[in-house]
Amino acid sequence: MGDSPFQRVLHVDDQADIRGIVGLALGKIGGYTVKSCRSGEEAIAEAGAFAPDLLLLDMNMPGMDGLTLLRRLRESGVTVPAIFFTAKTQAADLATYRAAGAIGTVAKPFDPLKLGRQLVEIWKSRESAAPPA
Repeated sequence: MGDSPFQRVLHVDDQADIRGIVGLALGKIGGYTVKSCRSGEEAIAEAGAFAPDLLLLDMNMPGMDGLTLLRRLRESGVTVPAIFFTAKTQAADLATYRAAGAIGTVAKPFDPLKLGRQLVEIWKSRESAAPPA
């Protein structure tokens, strides 16, 4: 995507159908380089070599939820922006995600044709909200 501030997306979701839809929406349609992982453990193993610009993390996964995954990725040195992918979008949930360091949230269910644009809007809103240097 020519006007996108990022190119490489590490997507983590335990559901194969969601990984496929996101891969199609961001990879084939959006032109991004997408690495899809089925678990937090796989994402931690792949993140260093893949060198993502953006993390798109499912919140509710067995074994390791999105909050734990983000914390573990940060501990391993991955500092790129993170967006949570979740059906839980109440105000308290969103506050928890922000407090954990996410720059935004994409609600499930989602529109695959709008996903790339949503991610760019979240990224850019984060940049515009930052105080001037």
